[in-house]
Amino acid sequence: MRRTLPLLVLAAVLAACNRPEAGAQSVEARKIAESADERQQAKPLPDASLAAIVRQALISESSLDVNRIDVENKSGNVALYGSVDTPQQKEKAERIAMSVGGVKAVANNLAVNDAAGADSAGTGATAGRGR
Repeated sequence: MRRTLPLLVLAAVLAACNRPEAGAQSVEARKIAESADERQQAKPLPDASLAAIVRQALISESSLDVNRIDVENKSGNVALYGSVDTPQQKEKAERIAMSVGGVKAVANNLAVNDAAGADSAGTGATAGRGR
């Protein structure tokens, strides 16, 4: 009996060493989940949907008058057209647009109005856009 007990303990220890660890299984499961997330994110949104999401993000910023901003999207390349009152608002609009998931690049064509209300960028970027 004294010889059998150490052999049983040794057999139990060896059996435990051959079993995959629970941590390794969770690492593998996490890799599979991350891979599925990447595939999900890789699907681009339709152009109109992403433009609407960017517009909604801009609406959430109270310092911007979104009625004067147009948003266009083509394959994740967002363009902003229209006008804002300050250079800070122009930068903020670009940062907000860039923070939206699915946006690859932002072309910030917003004009900054001067204090007199005139368009400081002339008619270049906003011509033909109804703004």
